[in-house]
Amino acid sequence: MVGSGEKHATVKLYWVFAVILCIVTFLEWICFKIDSIRENTLLIVPLLSAMSIVKFCMVCGWYMHLRYDDKILLKIFGVSLLLATGTFFILHLAI
Repeated sequence: MVGSGEKHATVKLYWVFAVILCIVTFLEWICFKIDSIRENTLLIVPLLSAMSIVKFCMVCGWYMHLRYDDKILLKIFGVSLLLATGTFFILHLAI
């Protein structure tokens, strides 16, 4: 928690995370531009899912300051992420 003496991230670290998020977003876009990747659903679904999870964790953890809040909020976001990912993959397998 903020009151427990932990320091917030520096502006430089936020810029580093912003650059990483831009790179991951660019890689997601590239996946759609390369026909051999886009047409291979066994490759593109896990690839895009992994990149989306990385972005979700970065945004929730750093930009929403989740790492400084109560641990119950981290658990709620984690369980929500697992449920959403599990539901997505189960529905993808059903198609």
